Amino acid sequence: MADTLHLEIVTAAEPAIITEIKQLYLPAYLGKAGVLEDHKPYITLIKPGEISYTDTQDKNHYLYIREGFMEVNENKIVIISDAVERGETLDKEEIETKLAELDKIIKASLKLVEGMTEEEMKKMPDDLARALEGQTEFQAKLKIIQKIEKRQ
Repeated sequence: MADTLHLEIVTAAEPAIITEIKQLYLPAYLGKAGVLEDHKPYITLIKPGEISYTDTQDKNHYLYIREGFMEVNENKIVIISDAVERGETLDKEEIETKLAELDKIIKASLKLVEGMTEEEMKKMPDDLARALEGQTEFQAKLKIIQKIEKRQ
């Protein structure tokens, strides 16, 4: 079929996604990357975030991906990642609950607490970093859900 790309997304835990598409956008290491038909050969690292692609029926699909890499060659895209979640499977209430929990952790970490032990103070930057990383992930997933809800 003209104007299409073959997409394969491979993970260790999920069944592969294999489909024909018209275009793809994803969070590449140096910024958002897009792929259309006849793209030059390309390899990139992928940052965690949203992947979107348009299928041959002009329907948009949204995924959340963890780190990985992508190769584009001769109208074939191969993406390999530890995990990919389809937007339709994301649970909005669960994500909003986790975001609220992380928000509390972040706010508490940013306050100076009298009486903190030296051990607690050493642990705080790691806890804050994990909370900020989790917040970024769940905010991206919430945006995916909102895009799916908007198209329905």
